[in-house]
Amino acid sequence: MMVRTISVVLAVLASALAVAAPAQIVVRGLFQQAALLEIDGRQQLLRAGQRDSSGILLVSATPREAVVDIEGRRKTLTLSKHIGAKYSEPSSSSVSLLKNSNKEYRTRVSINGQSADALVDTGATSVAMSSSQADQLGIFYRDGVPTSVATAGGIKPAFGIMLSRVEVGDIKTQQVAAVIIEGDYPHIILLGMSFLEHIDLQERDNILVLTPRY
Repeated sequence: MMVRTISVVLAVLASALAVAAPAQIVVRGLFQQAALLEIDGRQQLLRAGQRDSSGILLVSATPREAVVDIEGRRKTLTLSKHIGAKYSEPSSSSVSLLKNSNKEYRTRVSINGQSADALVDTGATSVAMSSSQADQLGIFYRDGVPTSVATAGGIKPAFGIMLSRVEVGDIKTQQVAAVIIEGDYPHIILLGMSFLEHIDLQERDNILVLTPRY
């Protein structure tokens, strides 16, 4: 009887250890209704409503934050934030972007302190935006260098300027070349090579990882 009791206790303990909460969770990427989590050193892409093998449930996610459920308790996490006593700050912060249905990598960007949507475009030589977008962001561009660019609608007048700050997540750059195109084109800000030249890009399984160069 004693042997059987000990076996039962050991089985219960093994079961408890199998579902024990992970020691460390780090948010590596945030998307609409999905998040890339690093759980005890293992990266896992979860969609809203999906549970990891360790028991972590992703309740919801936006490009700004993720809500996770751990043993019935909900926590709100932002990019690079963590849960767990064993966590140590990484040497560099990376941003992960999930390819959308249009096969694009989109993200939120902060330009001179103002937030907007942007598209990663390795084919653009510089950051590009329409004059309408520049006006919304409070960017003064008419004192810039007059130029012209070819668009789908023909040749358009534009202005070359320098942006004081461009930030994506924890990636921060200063004095980034940009072109402001008269009119409403492009419809979304293009993050071109004047920003991306400061970034290491790694694409895998429809996820693009941006890591700053130091």
